[in-house]
Amino acid sequence: MLSNRPIFPGKHYLDQLNHILGILGSPSQEDLNCIINMKARNYLQSLPSKTKVAWAKLFPKSDSKALDLLDRMLTFNPNKRITVEEALAHPYLEQYYDPTDEPVAEEPFTFAMELDDLPKERLKELIFQETARFQP
Repeated sequence: MLSNRPIFPGKHYLDQLNHILGILGSPSQEDLNCIINMKARNYLQSLPSKTKVAWAKLFPKSDSKALDLLDRMLTFNPNKRITVEEALAHPYLEQYYDPTDEPVAEEPFTFAMELDDLPKERLKELIFQETARFQP
């Protein structure tokens, strides 16, 4: 939105993670604790420390409200991240926001299950079950 190109243009997931950390900076210990997968957490802890880059430095001509929204959406720890409802009501999006036309999910989505450690057949089964829920 702000530059008409990806903020984190990774070639693969590790490269993308390095781009993310290069801008967001290294996560705090508290933020690392939200990562369930111990391999991922240990990998992040093994990386050299990086300092956060100010959004205004990356996007000097951007509206301060846009940068505030970006900062709140791209917070490393999902528990500290702005909610969808809060993002839609953010001052940067106020001209588009209609609270009467914003349906809210009955239950929040959670990442309780780590899909990267599942056997391929189990993952296929879960995908089938999920898609079957939408078939009449």
